[in-house]
Amino acid sequence: MKLIKITACIVLLACSHVQASDLLQENMSATKNNQIAANKSQTKIDGLYEQQRDALQNYRITQAEIEQLNVYNRQLAQIINSQDEKVQSLHEQINEIEITQQGIMPLMDRMLNGLQKFISLDTPFLLNERESRVANLRGLLLSADITVSEKFRRTLEAYQIEVEYGRTIEAYRAVNHKQEMVDFLRVGRVSLYYLPLNGTQGSVWDKKSQQWTPLSSEFDRVILQGIRIARKQSAPSLLTLKLPALGVNP
Repeated sequence: MKLIKITACIVLLACSHVQASDLLQENMSATKNNQIAANKSQTKIDGLYEQQRDALQNYRITQAEIEQLNVYNRQLAQIINSQDEKVQSLHEQINEIEITQQGIMPLMDRMLNGLQKFISLDTPFLLNERESRVANLRGLLLSADITVSEKFRRTLEAYQIEVEYGRTIEAYRAVNHKQEMVDFLRVGRVSLYYLPLNGTQGSVWDKKSQQWTPLSSEFDRVILQGIRIARKQSAPSLLTLKLPALGVNP
């Protein structure tokens, strides 16, 4: 009986051992499954965290872009308003220009008439050049390809050239009233001389009598010196020249 009991105990112990082993195996398997499930859950959580972080980053970037667009839209609105004001101002200026053009064209015509009359009464130097300048300007006024502002600028330029004649000394070669080639010497608008190419028999323009007056031979050398100074062939020096009559009636 004892042997049977011992055997039964051994069998019971063996069964218990088997059951314990199976239970341990089940526990280990369950733990492993739990660990796998936990790893999957953690991976899913990490993925969700990354998605949330990316979404937050995209949200911040989008907010910054929206703010930049708002600033740009405000600036663009200001620019458009400024351009609208400029367009309105340009329309007003165009209307004013059209009115101004109606008055400036007759003004330029009167200016050219005055310039032409002035040249005809002035000392007769470079007459062809000065008269051609006025004639060209008259043609320019009738040109449709030239703006009014350019026409006015050229007219003022002609006046400026005439002003500069009174401040300069000049020598040039041309034909005199006797159809002889001579060297002219202009001293501002004060006086005009010429000297034949042979260097003798100089003359001065007499404003009062409106004709050329011969000078004595003592002035030939002085006129020649003035011509050389005007052409920068000689250093500036003091010239003693005979001045013509002022052309004023007593």
